[in-house]
Amino acid sequence: MPKIIDLKLQQITCTANGFGGAVQLSGDVFGATFQNDPNDPNDLKVKEDIFPFPNGPISISEGQVVPITMKSVRWALSNPNHEPPNLAPKFLKVGGQLNPGLDSAFFVIKWDVELPPFFQTGDVPPPPPRKFNLDYTSENLGITLTFGLSAALG
Repeated sequence: MPKIIDLKLQQITCTANGFGGAVQLSGDVFGATFQNDPNDPNDLKVKEDIFPFPNGPISISEGQVVPITMKSVRWALSNPNHEPPNLAPKFLKVGGQLNPGLDSAFFVIKWDVELPPFFQTGDVPPPPPRKFNLDYTSENLGITLTFGLSAALG
C-alpha cells in the first residue's frame, strides 16, 4: 500500500524584477520519483509534467501573484510501514527550468514527510494542502512557485 502524493501548483509570484514592467515567464515544471537517490539520474523511476505552461507564457510583474488552476498530479511513494521497503520509490523531486534566464530549481519530498490527507471524511472537508515554495532567482528576476501537497495511503 504505497503513499499517494497529490500535488498542485497553486500560484506563481514575481518577487523581484530589475527589468521593470512585465516579463513573459515560461518553462517546464515537472516531478520525478527516485528509488534511493534524487540526485542520480540513473535512479529515476517516473517523470511527469506538472505545469508545462500549457497556454503559453504568463505575463507577470514585480509583486504580482498569478493563481494557477490545474488538475492535481499524483505519485506513489514508498510506505515501509505497509509494504516491502523497496517496492515503491522513496523520493519525489519537483522543479524544472524557467525562462527568461532562470536556472533549474528543485525541492525533494521524502517518503516519510508529514502531509495532510487529500480525502474527505464524512461531512468534514479535507484540511488545506501543505505549501512548499520553490524559488528561482537571477541577478534581475525572482520568481516563486507555490505548490500544495497532500497525501493518502494507496
